[in-house]
Amino acid sequence: MQFFITCTPGVESVLKKEIEKIGGTDLVVSDRGILCSGPDNLMAELNVWIRTGNRVYFVLAEKRTRTFDELFEAIGAIDWRKYIPKDAPIIVDAVSVKSDLDSIPAIQKTIKKAIVTKITGDRESILREDDKVTGIHIFALIRENTLLLLLDTSGEPLHKRGYRTEALEAPIKETLAAALVMLSGWRYKEPFLDPFCGSGTIAIEAAMIARNIAPGMARSFAGEYFPWYDSNYFKQAKESAKAKIMTDRKYTITGSDTDPEAVRIARDNAKRAGVSDTVNFSEKDFKEYVSEYISGALVSNPPYGIRLQDYDLDLLYKDISIVFTKNTSLFGGIITSYDFGKYTRANTWKNRKLYNGNELCYFYSKKFQ
Repeated sequence: MQFFITCTPGVESVLKKEIEKIGGTDLVVSDRGILCSGPDNLMAELNVWIRTGNRVYFVLAEKRTRTFDELFEAIGAIDWRKYIPKDAPIIVDAVSVKSDLDSIPAIQKTIKKAIVTKITGDRESILREDDKVTGIHIFALIRENTLLLLLDTSGEPLHKRGYRTEALEAPIKETLAAALVMLSGWRYKEPFLDPFCGSGTIAIEAAMIARNIAPGMARSFAGEYFPWYDSNYFKQAKESAKAKIMTDRKYTITGSDTDPEAVRIARDNAKRAGVSDTVNFSEKDFKEYVSEYISGALVSNPPYGIRLQDYDLDLLYKDISIVFTKNTSLFGGIITSYDFGKYTRANTWKNRKLYNGNELCYFYSKKFQ
C-alpha cells in the first residue's frame, strides 16, 4: 500500500522521521507532504501514531494528467464500487500546482462525474447520497501535471486528539505543538517549560511524547469503517499503543500563564489527555522568570499582537532574550510572527519558517550549549 501524509509547511523533516520510525518505507518528501509505502496495517499505525501530520491518505492512483479527458480516464480506471459504500456522499477536494489543469471547480466536477459514471455505467446518471451515511473524502493533488489521487483515511484531521474540548482564542494546533517540541531537541530527563501555556497544548504534547502516549489512541478514524479494510488493524494498533505507554518515569514539565482561566483550561485538558500527573500548570507572569535560574528546554508560543494585545511586545521579547542569554544551559525556542531575530545572535540561534494557522511565523530556536 502507498500513503501520502500531509503536514504544515516547514515540519516535513520531523514528519519524515516519524514515518520512518512507524515503519513507512520508500519515502518521497515534497512540499507539505510525504509519500510512503508499507504493509496493510501501516494505515492504522500511521493514523494512531503520527504526531505532526495533518491527514493520512491512501493513494488510489498516480498518473501524468494534462487534459480533462486524461483526468476522466484516470479516474474511470479505478474500481470505485470497492471504495464508495452505497448512498455515501462523495466529497472531492483538489489542489493544482504548476499544471495545465488549473480550474479547481472543473477538476472537482470532472472527478465526481467520472466516479459516478464508473459506478453507474452512465455519464448522465446521478448517485443517491444520504447525509446520514459517512461521506468518502477524495483529494486530487495535481502537481506539475502529475495527478496524485488520494482517499482520506483519517476523517477528522490528526490534530484533533480528543483532549482539547476547551481552548482560548486561536490556540496552537496539537500537531504544530508536537513539532516544536521535537525541533527543540528536548531530552526527556531535562526540565521542560512553556511560560505562555494558554490552554496547555505544548506542555501536554511534550508530556505525551515523553510518556510515549500515541496521539490517536483515544479517537476514531475514517479508515476503521472502510468495508474493504480490516478494522482489526486499528484495534490492534490502539491496543499495542496502550501497552507502550511509559508509566514508571518522572518528568519535570511545567506550564504557566498570567490568565487564571487559561490555567484552569490547561489543567482540564491535561486530565483528559491522561497527563495531569505529568504536567504542572500554574498562574505566573513571565517577568518573574527574568530573575530566576532556569535550565532545560523552554518551548513556547508567546503573544505577538493577536492575543493579549495590551502587552508591550518590545519589552516582552527583550525579556525573553534576557532569560535565554542569562541561563546558558537553557535551550529550545519560541514561535512568533514578531521580529525576535533582532534580539538573537546568528551563531547561537537559528530560525525556521512555519505557519501557525494562516499566520506566517518563525520558530527561533537556541542551540544547546
